Amino acid sequence: MYWVSVITEAGIFAILALGLDVVWGWGGDFDLAFYGYLALGSYMTFVLAIGKPTPPVEYIIGWHLPVVLAMMLAVATVVCLAAVIGAIALRNLRDIYFAVTTLGAVSALYLFVENYTPLFNGYNGVYGLINPGQTALNLTYNGYRIVLLFVVLLLLLLAYLLVQRLSRSPFGRMLRAVREDERAAAAYGRKVFFTKYRAYLFGAALAGLTGGLFAIFISAFNPSAWTPQELLVIYAAILVGGRGNPRGVILGVFVVYIGFIELTRFLPSPASRPDFALAARQVLIGLMIILMLRFRPEGIFRERPGVDGVQRRAGFLPRPLRALTAAAPVSALAAGQGQAGATGTQATQGDGPAGTDPEGISAGAARDSVGERQAADGGGAG
Repeated sequence: MYWVSVITEAGIFAILALGLDVVWGWGGDFDLAFYGYLALGSYMTFVLAIGKPTPPVEYIIGWHLPVVLAMMLAVATVVCLAAVIGAIALRNLRDIYFAVTTLGAVSALYLFVENYTPLFNGYNGVYGLINPGQTALNLTYNGYRIVLLFVVLLLLLLAYLLVQRLSRSPFGRMLRAVREDERAAAAYGRKVFFTKYRAYLFGAALAGLTGGLFAIFISAFNPSAWTPQELLVIYAAILVGGRGNPRGVILGVFVVYIGFIELTRFLPSPASRPDFALAARQVLIGLMIILMLRFRPEGIFRERPGVDGVQRRAGFLPRPLRALTAAAPVSALAAGQGQAGATGTQATQGDGPAGTDPEGISAGAARDSVGERQAADGGGAG
């Protein structure tokens, strides 16, 4: 049952990594408050489902709701908190300023939870969540663990399909365009703040769901399980698997959590250094990040470039016909560039693909069109 628990934990954190990849991989916002959303989701699931505490244990609410309903309310609470933090941090802050603001927010939340005992029982945390599978389905402990594994893998599959579909949607392409060049996207009428804001709330919702699953998995939660190292491991997994690629993100989580965290537990530790395995784990993760950034910064699976509407509609065609269909917009673009050259002007070329979808315009296409309009204005003035 050891490896069942390991795979279950990796699956839970893979859902968290998918949410973080939407915020950071697609939107480019380095969020240091993200693990706090998992913590809040876990806390709220506990206090909504385990009933009234017995002294000296203290915590708010103390309802005895079904676990599924408690998880849904916990996700709603996390999204509300993310709405406040995102409205402040995403409005005018970017890069390191955004990261420092989110770090300050999660640090304040951590200190408040740790020191204000009536909220979530302070540093002692909350515990006593009854496993729903053992009560409702009359399962043994081992049987419950196996069922929980299948539930987590099913939710991971659904989250992957949702994120994959969102990645190929106009919103996903627009979010990447904002990441590459906010000014170009804003020049084409894209609402930069609301685009990032929606992505931030979606990622927080996945983090809240992860927190509920984590509460069911470990049946206890306190501030000692809420450390910055946990979030850095998630970032490392995204870097290894491939930032912006959902398949790569899931693969990176399983590689890091199984290949670097769990397998290092079997390293022999000298009698004088019982913490050798933990230290070796941190060294291996840091070395892995350095090597990936040096030799393959895009990760195992690189982010797939966007395709235009003609190519997407031709996806069901055989490969030769698909190639002929995909060649049409390229020929039109070449003809447009030739016509611009005949007027004695030269259009600047962008770095991204020229998508035809109005919601999925890329930064490179924006710069191309701006350059062509400037060239046309210059040719007309000449």
